[in-house]
Amino acid sequence: MNIQTHFEFLPEEFEISDGIILPVDEYEFQDVRLVYALGPQRPLPATVTFGKGSFYSGDRTVAEFNGRVELSTKFSLEPRLSFNWVDLQEGSFTTRLASVRMNYTFSPRMFISSFIQYNSRSDSLSSSVRFRWEYEPGSDLFVVYSEGRDELSLTPFLANQTFAVKFTKLFRF
Repeated sequence: MNIQTHFEFLPEEFEISDGIILPVDEYEFQDVRLVYALGPQRPLPATVTFGKGSFYSGDRTVAEFNGRVELSTKFSLEPRLSFNWVDLQEGSFTTRLASVRMNYTFSPRMFISSFIQYNSRSDSLSSSVRFRWEYEPGSDLFVVYSEGRDELSLTPFLANQTFAVKFTKLFRF
C-alpha cells in the first residue's frame, strides 16, 4: 500500500479534458494505491495497481497493469495498460493509455527497442525505435526515430517526426 500527498498550483485555467476547465487555485490531494506484484519467476511477471483518492476538485480512481513477457532470451514484450476514472465538480471523464515496448538484444552491448503508445485523451498514437550499441565500455552510439500521430484514421495526421543520432566516447586519462 502506498499513500501519496500531492500539491499543485494552477496559475491559469487548465483544460484537463474536453470542455472541463480547472480554475486558478491551489490544490492539495491524496491517494491510496494498492500494488500487487507477480515475481520474475512467473511466466508473466507483472505489477497490478489500484488507486483511489481526491484529485483537484473531485476524485480519481486508477487501475494499471505493467507486465513483461520473455518470448526468448533475446526478445521480450512489455505491455502496459492504465485507466483513470475522474469525477470533478467541473465534469467527469475517463482516460485510457495502452502501450507496448518490444526489446531485442543482439548481444550484451547491442540492442534495439520499439515503443508504441495510444492515448485516449488526445486520441493519438506515438511510436519510436531506438538502437543502442556500446562499441567500447562507456562509449555508445544511439540511433532513434520517433513519430506521433494526432488522430487514428486511415489517413492520420503526422504531428511530429524526429530522427536523432547520438555518439559518445569515453576518454580515460
